[in-house]
Order: sequence, then C-alpha cells, then structure tokens
Amino acid sequence: MLRVQSKRNKDYTDQQLFDGLLANDHEVMEYLYKKMYPMVRHQILSLGGAEEDARDHFQEGLIATWQNARSGKFQLQTNTKLSTYLVQVCKWRWLEKTKKASSRMEKHMDAPVEIGENPSVLTKWLEKEDQQRFNQLFNQLGDRCQDILRRFYFFKESMKQIAEALDLQEKSAKNEKYRCMQRLKKIYVGQAPSS
Repeated sequence: MLRVQSKRNKDYTDQQLFDGLLANDHEVMEYLYKKMYPMVRHQILSLGGAEEDARDHFQEGLIATWQNARSGKFQLQTNTKLSTYLVQVCKWRWLEKTKKASSRMEKHMDAPVEIGENPSVLTKWLEKEDQQRFNQLFNQLGDRCQDILRRFYFFKESMKQIAEALDLQEKSAKNEKYRCMQRLKKIYVGQAPSS
C-alpha cells in the first residue's frame, strides 16, 4: 500500500492525491472529504439539492473518480486537477439525476420542442431522452472532450470561461470543442442502428 506522509496541516500535490486515491490511502480520502466536500455541497445546494443529496453525490462521485482512475479512464495530466475532476463528476451526477427526475415529471406533456432547422446531434439525443445510449457513446470520448462538451452544453459555460478553465486561448478552445463534436458525431454515426 502506498504510504503518503501525514500532511494533516498541509496540502497534497495532485500526484499525491491521485496516487493516494488509487491506493485507498485513508489520509488522502479524509483530506478529499475535508477539502472537496464543501465545494460539492455548495454546488448541489445551489442547484436545489439537500444536505443528504450532497453527501450521497459526493460519495458516489468519489467512488466514480476512484473507478475511473483505476480503469485508466481518468489519468492525471498537467492541465487536469484531481479536485476539479472530482467536483465536476459530482456536479454532473447531480444534474443528470435532476434532469431524469424532471423528464419523468414532464413525460406526459407531448408539446413539441422547437430546436431549429439544423439541431445538433447532442440536442437530438437529449430531446429524445436517450440518456443511457448517449452516456455509453459519450463515455467513448476522452476525458478532455467530455469536460469541454459538459462545460459548454450542460453547465452553459461560455467559450471564454472554458478557455480560461483549460488554460487555452478562446480560439483554441472553440477548435477543440468543434473537434470533440466531430468525434462524437462520428461515434454516433458508427453506432447508429440501421433502418
């Protein structure tokens, strides 16, 4: 088992957090709860959740982060912080839950939604409530593409905000978003059932 020196009064580096998470290090887990839970709690409460929701989603997000790290789906990179990833996973899970609950409540309403002449593939999937399939296809993208598309489509961040968060120029962020959408469309076309 990896031993990380006791740092109760100090901060861990992202690498130490990542290694400690992989090794199920008790002190690292305690540190993550102490430092990250308040951020997740604030987000979930501000999005209409309760204290219990925040605790549950933090726990689920921590487990998902651990599983993604163990499987190699999430890898620590110079432009990715473990804390940011964990908070985003928790927030994403909460938004997904509230979206599903909202969809169930409104399912009886059949009013068509106007989405323009040329809706994106992403919008079509969300409008059709094909969440399970969408999640399977979306998970085939790399972490960076997932992060960019979540920020833009689900968290409604501007390209300027995304660029700042990823330490990019705004034009580079737009180009990356475009390439990610092209990859997602290619995955969708490759997985589309034949008529």
